[in-house]
Amino acid sequence: MATTLVQFWQQERDIHEAAQTAAQNDLSAAQLALVGAKASLDANVAALNKLGADIAANRAKLAATSVPSEVTALNAAIRDQIIQQRTLQGTIMDDQDTVGWAQTDADGAAAALARATANLADVEARLTAAKDANKQRQLLKAQLTLAPFDTLQADANTFSGGTEATDAKAEIDANFPAALQTIAGKRYATRTARAKQLGKALADAEVALGAALATNDGLSGDAAKKEVDFRHAEQALRDYATNAKQRYDRAVNTLKDLQATKNGTKKPDLLTTQEKADVAVNGARTTAEGNAEAIDTSRTALYTARNDLDTQIVTQIDTDVDKLSTDATVKAKRDAVATAIGALKTAQTGLVTSGDKKVLDEWEVVVQDSAWRALIDYLDATATLDELKATAPASFGTALDTAEDAYATALGKANKAQRQADSLADVIAVRAKRVDASAASLTGRLLSAVRGDSF
Repeated sequence: MATTLVQFWQQERDIHEAAQTAAQNDLSAAQLALVGAKASLDANVAALNKLGADIAANRAKLAATSVPSEVTALNAAIRDQIIQQRTLQGTIMDDQDTVGWAQTDADGAAAALARATANLADVEARLTAAKDANKQRQLLKAQLTLAPFDTLQADANTFSGGTEATDAKAEIDANFPAALQTIAGKRYATRTARAKQLGKALADAEVALGAALATNDGLSGDAAKKEVDFRHAEQALRDYATNAKQRYDRAVNTLKDLQATKNGTKKPDLLTTQEKADVAVNGARTTAEGNAEAIDTSRTALYTARNDLDTQIVTQIDTDVDKLSTDATVKAKRDAVATAIGALKTAQTGLVTSGDKKVLDEWEVVVQDSAWRALIDYLDATATLDELKATAPASFGTALDTAEDAYATALGKANKAQRQADSLADVIAVRAKRVDASAASLTGRLLSAVRGDSF
């Protein structure tokens, strides 16, 4: 059964509440044992002091008497008192051990209680945050099952094949010669693809960090990796729920405006009659456009080379970070970027020296910025519709649920491992104190034990 983050933090809260209660009980028991041990120690020390005084008194009597029977009786009494004295000394050592043991238990329980209390406060804060975040996620997921999102994919398919889209394309075709559209489209595609490429490079680096943590940091690293995956899935859901309908509406309005312009219900046209005549294609312009395509081909190659370098850097960091600055493959990718920069510059220079750049400039300047903006809006609209046609809203919720379950499961394993480490550290701390105390008292203890002072 899938586990949500709210369920996970509720389980963690229960665990730390139980740990806090157990630590409090252990502390109370240790403190009670400590009080009893100290009382016993104090009583036995007092008894030992009294016995020492009694022995001294009997020795004084023995020194003052010459009566054989009294001497015998006093010697017997002193012997018995010495036996009692040694027994009490052994008992006091036992009491001191008990006091030390109880004090160590109390210290350990106090430390465990402090940690459990702090952990519980942290978990409760995380649970509250998880509940708030979960409400937002559930609202977003529910939103995607309702209008307009429940039909958005179908709406995009329907609209992109409708008369509005057809008329919008006709309006663009009526104002922009095919060759001019081609070069503009290539430029648009090159830049928008690069923007997406950069975003993916960032996401890939985050995924690589998660993978490295999973490899190097065990369970906690795996949890960190799953957190990255969950965060990406959550962001994808949030982005779609926040922007998809707005983007769709913008695309629809753009195409409808172009349709209205075509039909004459919206004026003015993108280009004037004279501008349409001036922008008409001819042989020189066709040649110049064809030659100019090499610029975007070279630019795309440069962006690809830079992306390859970005990818290789992450790969090399994962393989051996210490050789990042000297790795031959990374160097080759850097050299490829430099080569691509040179190729782009050469293509740009060639377009200028051939005169094709001048031909293009004089052709493109005919079109006013408002018309260029209309073309960009059209390209944006068609790209948006293509993207929405390929996107099922429900897929975001499914991906998020899967990522959340994986993250919660990994967190559970990591947190349990941390509790295990904390508990073992507590045991080690207590036992280290006992070792130190035992070493400090061993010499005296051996004499008492060897001569049989205590059982």
